Amino acid sequence: MKTRPFRRLRLAGALLAAAALSLAPAALAQAPAGETNQPPPLPKEVPPFEVAQYNAFTWYGRFGYTNCSWIDLGDGIAVIDTGWSLQDGKNLLQKIKETTKGKPVKWIVMTHLHGDSNGGLEAFLPTEATIFMNARAALLYARSMAERGGAGVRLPAVVGVGDRVVLSSTARSLELIASPTAAHTAFDLVAFSPEGSVAWVGDLITTGRCPMLNDPACDPKGWLAMLDKLAELHPAGIIPTRGEPTGAFEAESSATRRYLDRVVSLLKEFKEKKYPEAQVASELVLRKIPEYCPIAMDNTNALALYRRLQPDGSFAPVPSAENPAGPRPSAPRPTAPATSPKK
Repeated sequence: MKTRPFRRLRLAGALLAAAALSLAPAALAQAPAGETNQPPPLPKEVPPFEVAQYNAFTWYGRFGYTNCSWIDLGDGIAVIDTGWSLQDGKNLLQKIKETTKGKPVKWIVMTHLHGDSNGGLEAFLPTEATIFMNARAALLYARSMAERGGAGVRLPAVVGVGDRVVLSSTARSLELIASPTAAHTAFDLVAFSPEGSVAWVGDLITTGRCPMLNDPACDPKGWLAMLDKLAELHPAGIIPTRGEPTGAFEAESSATRRYLDRVVSLLKEFKEKKYPEAQVASELVLRKIPEYCPIAMDNTNALALYRRLQPDGSFAPVPSAENPAGPRPSAPRPTAPATSPKK
């Protein structure tokens, strides 16, 4: 299959964004809402951005720090990820309206539930669209949304993907593939367009640099298994949540795999030698790979996993007061409809 090169996103203010990424990588870690490593606040005036069109029915653009996409499936639009903030979501909705001549959004796909990737969902509420996410999150997410709503609030339909689901419409389809275990997060989901041969990989691949491994449920073993599932799709192009869309799936996937293997191997060695965390950090500096992973980000990744590494080589999820078994997804507050529902 011939690979179609991706058009590079040329965003106004790109130099500012690049500077932020290079100076404070740890601050831009993709973490759930409420964690301390959320991206810094956006400027009061969101700079203009460009939307690129991959083919006749697929668009993508950067909204805040997040790459969001939308696909015309024929009788409706499928949106993949919604941006970091309410304003990102509003900008995204406006661009969808402009590029698709007002076609309705019927499906919203969330590759994972970090606030910096899907905090923009609030702009879509209330909505008639069906929201798709990893099945392990769906029930908890729906309950969270109901708890944050109230009387007279219309809740969207939430569908959990346990393995694979195909959204088929009048013109084309979209395949959704859920991670069976924790990978980058506890709730990863990949989307694939067979007609466009494009895969939306969330944060499983971050083009041009190492991914973040500090989610409290991150599991390198499950992550590597998801990279295998992606390889089975043979995508001509990938659109990550972070970084530039690219046609070099094999190169980027291999780089991610090598980094995961490196971190796990080092941590196993350090644990066997019973290194304290300070010594782990020192060893990482000595074995640094700054061309792919800045030292601060590498330390953040490794130490987050080192604290969770068990004697059998597994990584225990970080418990919380709400959910002793691990992370619990948090939904945005639904918006009440303009008119009261009919009794």
